Amino acid sequence: MRLPFEEWTVEKRFSTNVSKLLSEAFICYRNTAYRASLLFSYLGFLTILKELIIKSTKPTLIQQGRWDAIIAKLQNDGTWEATVYEEIINNSAPIFNINDDLRQQVKYWKDRRNDCAHFKTNEIEAHHTESFWSFIKSNLFKITIEGGKDSLLSKFERHFDRTFTPPDADFSPLVKEIDESVEQRQLQDFWTDLVNRIDQYGFIFHHESNATKIINRTFELCSEATIESLTRFLKDSGFDLTIISLYPDKLNRIKYTPMEIREMWRTKIWRDKTTALSIYATLLRNSMIPQNEIKEANQHMIDHATDNRPKNEETHLALAGNGFGDLLFEIAIKKDRLNDWFNWVNPRADMLAYYFEKYPLKEETVEVICEMYGRVKYSYWLGERLVLIFKDHPTKKLEFHSIANNKGFTIPSELK
Repeated sequence: MRLPFEEWTVEKRFSTNVSKLLSEAFICYRNTAYRASLLFSYLGFLTILKELIIKSTKPTLIQQGRWDAIIAKLQNDGTWEATVYEEIINNSAPIFNINDDLRQQVKYWKDRRNDCAHFKTNEIEAHHTESFWSFIKSNLFKITIEGGKDSLLSKFERHFDRTFTPPDADFSPLVKEIDESVEQRQLQDFWTDLVNRIDQYGFIFHHESNATKIINRTFELCSEATIESLTRFLKDSGFDLTIISLYPDKLNRIKYTPMEIREMWRTKIWRDKTTALSIYATLLRNSMIPQNEIKEANQHMIDHATDNRPKNEETHLALAGNGFGDLLFEIAIKKDRLNDWFNWVNPRADMLAYYFEKYPLKEETVEVICEMYGRVKYSYWLGERLVLIFKDHPTKKLEFHSIANNKGFTIPSELK
């Protein structure tokens, strides 16, 4: 059975030389040779960094002569280890873009390496090796020539460049690297840079893009600390509504306060009316709106959702299950708002057509519609939509005619 760190190294697909060193470390660990295990792990860690330097291009601020000297030392079996270490702890003219805290941690592990290699008096137990493995997992991808954040952004950029990567290539491994490569203090800048660099036109409201796909996968693959930073970015930027609209299952992961939920349905969702009803339905499905506020919220939606109607059955069912249709009946039919054809009905012609199509017809509804056609002025927009409903839904026409005939209402010629 593989050790957890061993599984991680297999997933990362290190070079043959690194894999051999780490394999030796695992064998020694299983046989309680912890000094040897830690030593081989340390050499594996430095080998990864050696290979990183060799395959990298010279940093702009580093003189060519110095860079050539570093590469030459790395290719010498007698000097490579000391050279890698010296460059990691170098903070005066560094080639690694890392902070001093990380340099101090490397110094600590260099001392433990010496404890192992020279058999010093300090005890080396299993927990020392395990702690070093945790250090590698947490910090390896932060140690880059560019810096962890910038390096990972470049990887994402290259992945979504069709010159280098096919469109169906899995980007999950890069998402998993966010935890390992980006420091917590850099995450807010990382999300902003990611959106700007991955999508040519930025975060297009309520349309799936490369950035939204990455964010959606982040909720599934990254740590809670990373997700907390992401949700803060989404709320601050207003992109949270885009994510909820595209991936409704992420609503609960964003962790809104009751005040934020109220602000959402009162104001924020109206930035784009085309998705307001679907987002509102998502709030209802997830019981985000208190029961004593639902009628007020339904009223607010009816007042503001002009030139709009629910786009799918899922939205309709959420609205219907929370009294939306009942309130619309009360306002439009019982209070006969259809009489206010210009100011009230025309902007809500689509919404009223939705109600007539999706809800069972009541006697009062049929009566009001029949009377509407008999007026000198009425909403021709709504009239056109009712004709289309009867044309596309013959059973609705039969339902209307049956009620009208039974109650003796005069059926308008337009609806015969």
